[in-house]
Amino acid sequence: MNGSHLFGAFKHMEVYVNDYESLYRHLFEQAVGRWRNTVVAAAPPPAQLMRVYWYVVDSIDEWDLSNPRTRQYLGERFSDDREIRARWMAEASRQFAGTGADQGRIEQIAFDMCFDDFARWYDKKLTILAGMNRFYHAVEAASDFIEVCRCGRWKVDLLHKTLTEKGLDVWLATDMMGLQPNYDTALIIAPDSDPIPSIDYVKGRGKQVGVFDFQRGAAEGRGRAFASQLKLSADFVTTVFESDLVRLGIATKGEGEDFG
Repeated sequence: MNGSHLFGAFKHMEVYVNDYESLYRHLFEQAVGRWRNTVVAAAPPPAQLMRVYWYVVDSIDEWDLSNPRTRQYLGERFSDDREIRARWMAEASRQFAGTGADQGRIEQIAFDMCFDDFARWYDKKLTILAGMNRFYHAVEAASDFIEVCRCGRWKVDLLHKTLTEKGLDVWLATDMMGLQPNYDTALIIAPDSDPIPSIDYVKGRGKQVGVFDFQRGAAEGRGRAFASQLKLSADFVTTVFESDLVRLGIATKGEGEDFG
């Protein structure tokens, strides 16, 4: 299960999960029902939830912003990036208009403002990551079948204040293939397309694969769901509705986890 994708689904549904062990048991029960209705032709064999592998980010690119070499490197990138430089030059010029500062001084002020801005942003990301790690430890300690796989990393572009997630889907795919002797059916939560090669691999070895589709609202009145490539690759799709999670007390309407 791709942890970031799951949190994205909850954010879209605007719910806060109260108990992740109850959540996964509910997802398993719903998936078993869907599996029996769509895949199993004869009397269904017993189904058992073996393990939940929760793939998460637990590290971030390390930047020592107190190191003069780091500041020099970012200063060079700042000078080369026309868009970023122009934005901060405009801000510096506005704030220091009428002070008599020359162009060189304005450019230095602009970089200092930019540097301070992304330093605050980076510190916030470090705080969020520490909160996430505390959260994952608590979830793992409260369950005997959830295993948190700390294998992802945030790749940082400080100048543009962006994060790129690395590693989660690779580990999920590797484990799906490597662990396939130990299961008959894999249930996955992941973004579209990334797991398709590993799905095809395990299906070629006689395994079945189900995926989850999280939807806002309730089942009543909904038309046919969009058929993504991931759904088409799986043997069956289990749709999970926001209203059911709230009705069962598994989730509460709200903003979701705050790791800051």
